[in-house]
Amino acid sequence: MSEFDKCKYDLKLTLVGFLVALFSAGIGIGGGILLVSILISVFRFDFKKAASTSLATIIPISFVGSVSYFVFLPEIPHLQYYFTFIPACVFGTILGIGIVRNHPNWWFKSLFSFFLIIISMSMLRIFDFPALIYRALDSILYSNEWLLIVPVGIFIGIIAVALGIGCGLLIVPFYVIVINLNIHEAIALSLATMFFLTLSATMMNNRFKMLDTNLLKTLLIPALSGAIIGAIISGHLPAQILKIIFGILLFIIALYYIIQEISIHFKPAVFVNKFLGKY
Repeated sequence: MSEFDKCKYDLKLTLVGFLVALFSAGIGIGGGILLVSILISVFRFDFKKAASTSLATIIPISFVGSVSYFVFLPEIPHLQYYFTFIPACVFGTILGIGIVRNHPNWWFKSLFSFFLIIISMSMLRIFDFPALIYRALDSILYSNEWLLIVPVGIFIGIIAVALGIGCGLLIVPFYVIVINLNIHEAIALSLATMFFLTLSATMMNNRFKMLDTNLLKTLLIPALSGAIIGAIISGHLPAQILKIIFGILLFIIALYYIIQEISIHFKPAVFVNKFLGKY
């Protein structure tokens, strides 16, 4: 790659980091979902590289957000939730790294596609799968919340590493529906969890050579700037309309990925070769 092409490449990444953070902070949607999608579709990253880059980019954004909530929020959730849920999520990231290393890219890309469909349907208010599951858990174990917090934390840590997202879209509904925190307390806890979750995941990714540190130099500062500006102007945005547009966008991206994977892995020639290879 020539110096000129590299400058254009870095400029595109800088712009993407800024816009993703601006958009996500403006409407309260996790930037990891959008960033992973763009890195795969536009920059042709393989899924694991896109996921590890996304997780590292979320670190400063979640740190600024969690500090802001601690400073400006009159009441924060009880510290027991932090001391129980965050270690469970970190443990989940450690388990998740082992799973990611031993499975091919297409497996996680397919999982990511189905996750996008679930989230897009929730945003479009067609079918809120996370809320439905959490209400079922709440009715079953409403008096034993600690039996839920640890396994849910581990599960979220695994999902975060596997999909390259901060999991705020799973954490906030869990604490609002099951634990009965108010929305601001749930967001504060979610941001703090996301910071430690993405930090531990990034450290593990770096340890196992699954992280491109050069990309982070291009993405981190513009992403942080975009998050701050997005948070400032979020009160003036028609959030509900943007969420509908975002939900439609996620649904289209998910369908595109699913069709792409089916066309690659289920071609007649590939199927015949796999079938004959068994005999």
